[in-house]
Amino acid sequence: MDTSDIHLESALDEYNQKVYDLESTGSESEELLEAYVNRGCVLYMMEYRTSAMDDLESASEVLENLQKQGYEADVGTFVRIHATMASILFDQESDCTGEYELVSRRLGELDAHSRHFDRRSIVNLCIDACKNLIDSEASDMALPFVEKGLSIVQGHPDPWSRNRTVELLDLHAEAMTDLSETSEAVELYSQSIDLAMELMDRGQLEDPEELIMAFVMRAEGEADLGLMEPYIKDVESAITILEHMMEFNRMPDPEVLVSLHHDVAGALMKVGRVKDAEKHLMSAMRIGVQGAGDRMDLRGPGQS
Repeated sequence: MDTSDIHLESALDEYNQKVYDLESTGSESEELLEAYVNRGCVLYMMEYRTSAMDDLESASEVLENLQKQGYEADVGTFVRIHATMASILFDQESDCTGEYELVSRRLGELDAHSRHFDRRSIVNLCIDACKNLIDSEASDMALPFVEKGLSIVQGHPDPWSRNRTVELLDLHAEAMTDLSETSEAVELYSQSIDLAMELMDRGQLEDPEELIMAFVMRAEGEADLGLMEPYIKDVESAITILEHMMEFNRMPDPEVLVSLHHDVAGALMKVGRVKDAEKHLMSAMRIGVQGAGDRMDLRGPGQS
């Protein structure tokens, strides 16, 4: 058991005792509310999702009853309950949109002084919500979370904030693509690419694959808009980065590079640049042969 698991087990023991003691009094209180929230979050981190959901539903019920008595809950407690419930529902392949709708209504109140949150955890919440809502085909609901996240990180000079800005711009662009706002998506990808390239030049880009994906997604948007030359340029930019990663054995799947070479070759053929297309096809063939050779080396002689 690693250190984090030991810490979670210790925290769970502590919250189990606290919940037991507070439930024994027979009365609902702010302390019981927070104990349910804290234990639910720990259970979720330990991947006990059903038990976590039980605690968070209990917390939501206690909160509702306390509010009827005039208690004003900290917005952070409300958001933490419903955002975590939304994440659990998404993990269980259930509808998470209702819980995220509740969260979005109070996003404007949430700040770094809210209970259960600091600046970074609010941004991470927004990113997770965007991803889950886009995957749930509710891209329109992701927009308030994009706006909230960007309002916190955009313009800040530290690498963490700038990398999160890249991530949020890409998510915004993906949502716009889903909403058939192709031109706006292309512009958002352009903003993301400009910032990511600057970070890469400084050695501060956390995930080069994020940049590659932005180039590819912008290219797809440009193709939809009939902009073939920008499409070709963007795919070739993605190829250049992938080839650099391949030199350092950092590319997860050579088939991605092969596919991009074929895609750009097809586009080059359409615009009459046959010789350039042939170069990409040859490159794809070389990568394919090299990949097959690598697989044979891994199997060893006499193995199939």
